[in-house]
Amino acid sequence: MKLLIVDDERRTRELLHNYIPWDAIGIEEVETARNGLQALELATTLQPDIILCDIRMPKMSGIEFAQAYRKTDPDCQLIFLSGFSDKEYLKSAIQLKAFTYIDKPVNLNEVRDAVEQAVWLRREELKRKEEELKLQEGFDRSLPYLRQEMVRRLISDPDSPNVVPALKSRETFLLPLEGPFTVVASSLYWNPSELLEDPGITQQRILEAISVQPRLQELRSLAGFDSNNLLVLVMPGTFGSAYSDGRAVIEELLAELRTIAGPVIDLRMGIGTPASSRGGIPQSYRLAYQACAYQYYGSGSKPIFSDALRNHAPVMMNWEEVRLLRDHLRVGQVDDAKRIVLEWTAYARKQMDLDIMRLKDTYFQLLAAAMETAVQLGLAEISEDTERRYMWKEIDRIPSLDALEQYVLSFLDSMAKSDDEVGSGKIREITRYIHAHFHERGFTIRSIADHVQLSETYLCACFKKHHKQTIKEYIMDTRIDKAKELLSDPKVKIIEVAMRVGISDSNYFTIFFKRKAGCTPSEYRERAIR
Repeated sequence: MKLLIVDDERRTRELLHNYIPWDAIGIEEVETARNGLQALELATTLQPDIILCDIRMPKMSGIEFAQAYRKTDPDCQLIFLSGFSDKEYLKSAIQLKAFTYIDKPVNLNEVRDAVEQAVWLRREELKRKEEELKLQEGFDRSLPYLRQEMVRRLISDPDSPNVVPALKSRETFLLPLEGPFTVVASSLYWNPSELLEDPGITQQRILEAISVQPRLQELRSLAGFDSNNLLVLVMPGTFGSAYSDGRAVIEELLAELRTIAGPVIDLRMGIGTPASSRGGIPQSYRLAYQACAYQYYGSGSKPIFSDALRNHAPVMMNWEEVRLLRDHLRVGQVDDAKRIVLEWTAYARKQMDLDIMRLKDTYFQLLAAAMETAVQLGLAEISEDTERRYMWKEIDRIPSLDALEQYVLSFLDSMAKSDDEVGSGKIREITRYIHAHFHERGFTIRSIADHVQLSETYLCACFKKHHKQTIKEYIMDTRIDKAKELLSDPKVKIIEVAMRVGISDSNYFTIFFKRKAGCTPSEYRERAIR
């Protein structure tokens, strides 16, 4: 605690400064000033918690000083001293919320008791402020999620009894009670080898950035991710495809969201037809969802409005085409197999199915057939579980029909290569890359696949065929071998060992090591050093 003593009498200043054991009552720093002007200058840098101040002084009275300093620190504890019985001064002291008033000549015990009580009050006030700050910080952190829940409610059940009372809090939920409203939906795609965050962390980062972005605050749009992981914004007002209907605002919004998302995220936006009232928000959302799905058939560079939607029909899997694909691959007719994929894409583009998951599933079936054939031909070795997990994971992150087609074609190209091309030379390059990079943050199977220019699925299949173990198992063994080497040196801390084998969580490292080595890192070190 800091104390500032202000008095024009030198004797009083010295008496108060030197003859009270301030440290015994929690005062760590004491400064003095001879008048209000000097006190104001000193208080700016000292920032006292308690001010012990004479009322009548030349140049600037104690009241004038306190009035000026209250603007800087309205909660500072004020204790006034005076040798005069002046009602006007007393009124001013009351208005300034002075803690107490002590008559001169001062009694040191009385001053000490008053300051001690002021210290207690100041501490309680600081504690209260700290608790309020923590509550506010907690509220600020939760605000994006509160808004997300409101978005989900508005696009599904806007007439829910909880919606209107909540929307009355404009500072929290931004939107007016009455329409019109426009819903915007955006899909986000990225390569995990370029963005290492968990998808949930990425969504959290984006929502938090949206909640503080100045231009988006001006638009008073409510943002959240829906159950399909689309970024949904409910905007007050009407926005259409013509510039006279507010298209420029939507283009500005798209640019802001892409800046927030970052360069490695492919963000594609669809805009629904404006809703005249809150009850129409679900329909605006459905149209925004469809417009966003429409982006899958193009470059995604510009926003698509719902008035651009044309006839669309479901893509139905043709199992005869799948059988033909298998037959062509079994006899080495890769070009004929690729032609089936190209024709399938032409059919898909004609249908314009807006159920993108259904569309992706048809390509998944083509890819699964190709993989099964590769296994039968001895080109790959992979378990069904791993096969389907990797294939679907890769397909699901693809942002467009063109890229989806290219992904399947590249897999067929891999099958067309001779066994030597994807054989020992490629495997040597894969193992060399693993040993060079396994300890790095962001090292993933996808990063290996990108380096050797194979799909993740085909990489895993080829590696298992040649090594008789999965690539994941090989990476784990490599990390364990390096960890054992490092643990043999007692100067290297276990947390450092974990970091140097590419594991940032020491608890996970202990579990991981024990599962593979049969003992904890500490136990292994004890045995190794004996």
